[in-house]
This record gives sequence, structure tokens and C-alpha cells, in this order.
Amino acid sequence: MTDAPPEPSPLRPLLFIFGMPLILAALYYGRLAYEVQQTRYTWKEMDWNGDGRTSIREYFQTVDVLERKVERDGVECLELYEARRGKVLRVECP
Repeated sequence: MTDAPPEPSPLRPLLFIFGMPLILAALYYGRLAYEVQQTRYTWKEMDWNGDGRTSIREYFQTVDVLERKVERDGVECLELYEARRGKVLRVECP
């Protein structure tokens, strides 16, 4: 009498189908979090919509924020804007 090989688990393909996107999402957001931590902004400064609190969305949006110098009323200011849409988020003047 020979031993038959074990039957393959029907759960294995499901784990691959649903597990792989979760792993990829975790890697993607981990990379974004690392990039945000490399910016000069503190958690409080990441309140891009000015509602008094920083959401997770605003935290990850920080990766897309760029700076440019602008002149307002004869004063050189720093304009923070979204790179993808060009939307001005905030202007910081001394």
C-alpha cells in the first residue's frame, strides 16, 4: 500500500489572491510614510486644510507638497502647493 500525496488546500489560492494586494498596499504605504518622515514638516504643520487637526489623508498628502518662493506685498514668502494639481495649500510669510 502506497501513501497518496496530500490534497492541495483550496484555501491556498484564496490566500494568494487576497493576501498579495494587502502585502503590496502595506509596502506602498510604508514607503510613503518613510518619505513623509524625511520632510521638514511636523505633524501640526501637515494640517493642509486648516481645520485644526491633521488627518491620515493629509499626512500622506505631504509627499506631494512642494515649496516655491513668492512675493506678497513686497515680502518674500514661501508658498506650499500640491505638485499634482498645483493647488496652493498655504502661504507662509515672515
